[in-house]
Amino acid sequence: MELFEMIKAWFNPVAMHRVPRYGRGTHALPNPEEKELFDRASDALIRGDILSGYEYFLSSLIHQDNTFPTAHLTIERSEESLRFSLYQGYALIKGFVTPTSLEAYADIALSETLHVALKRRFLERDFQLTYCRFSDESGVIKLSIRLDNATITPQKIFFPLREIALNADFEKEFIAGEFDESALLDTEHLLPIATAKIDSNYAFMHQWIHDTKQSLIGLLSNDNTGMASFSYLSLLLQIDYLFLPHKKMAKNISEKINGYFMEDEKLTEDKNADLEKYLHDLEAMDKESFATQFYNSAYTFSPFEQAMHEEVALFIEESLNKVRWYKNNRSNYVIPVIYRYIALYLLYNYGLHPSLRALLHLHVEVYAYDFFQSEGEVPLYDPISQTFKQNLIAKRIREAIEPYMDRYKGLRNFSDLINYSDLDHFSQSFYLQVKNLDYTED
Repeated sequence: MELFEMIKAWFNPVAMHRVPRYGRGTHALPNPEEKELFDRASDALIRGDILSGYEYFLSSLIHQDNTFPTAHLTIERSEESLRFSLYQGYALIKGFVTPTSLEAYADIALSETLHVALKRRFLERDFQLTYCRFSDESGVIKLSIRLDNATITPQKIFFPLREIALNADFEKEFIAGEFDESALLDTEHLLPIATAKIDSNYAFMHQWIHDTKQSLIGLLSNDNTGMASFSYLSLLLQIDYLFLPHKKMAKNISEKINGYFMEDEKLTEDKNADLEKYLHDLEAMDKESFATQFYNSAYTFSPFEQAMHEEVALFIEESLNKVRWYKNNRSNYVIPVIYRYIALYLLYNYGLHPSLRALLHLHVEVYAYDFFQSEGEVPLYDPISQTFKQNLIAKRIREAIEPYMDRYKGLRNFSDLINYSDLDHFSQSFYLQVKNLDYTED
């Protein structure tokens, strides 16, 4: 049996899965030597070899298969110091390391061009940050950190660097969305989105809004508030995941989604009305304004905390219970909407293992077949014949799971267990298998 499996592996080598280039994150796989480099960094820092420790640690952050044309992280080492720079969306972080300290900063904007409300905001933000601080140096608003290397560890480097990167990006996005974008500094690395892509996304957004409105005609009553919620939320999640808007559009979508789940005294009907109104706002947005909300950039840090698989499994189980409830109450319209919602919500709200992210993206592809066909992908589902590309789906599942089976001995390729009878059976069987994945390390 072992010989047979070896021969099979020769003719069918396991390919590392494609990284989904959608959603918020790094759009690349972690460094395959991440753990080894992290351990080397720790050993070097314990020995007092500070510069080597930093070099190993920063190297562990370099992604595999980064799709951005410019390296997202560069390191320059000399005998007495080390310099590095990293990109995080709108932000460029520059750092300088000596045996005694690390200093890193991001230039945010020209001080004299900023509204006084923004300067007040920076003062307030200082109280919310743990490691970095805003300052005004020679007319430039900076976000900076300084670390003493006397007792430095990889963990003590990671969290401050992540904080300055995420917050520099966040603040520059905020200024670009709410104030004058021309005041921002270090934006040359941002790449425009092709006009054809903007046109296509704009058309899809209008089509999805129209389809959602049509599907809810006759259903908008107190008895169907849940169905309306799933429809509106799924649409906003899909726009955010597939288009990756920035600036004010990203901020508004985030506020609408998070506002819906906020525990307050607002009725679900009122929250749905807020979501519906925002869809009207999106529908009324002209193409020129829409185009300004997009750019391409590299990312070093994920904005998400890593989720335990138990959390993901619990969310799937609770969502499938809602599917069963709607089925029992003959509300069949909402079933495919909930199935769509599950993957999109997990991709939006959780830090997922790369294999899990690839699997959930696969489910998004099945349902948004027309969008991915326009992107040049082979559609995984044909709505006319109501059939699936079973071989391709099985291949994608295999590519997402098998590269990690040596590390997680309980992980199994479940492609043979998918039910392709129809979309309902496909999603039900798919999510049950994803829920039961075993990411336990031996």
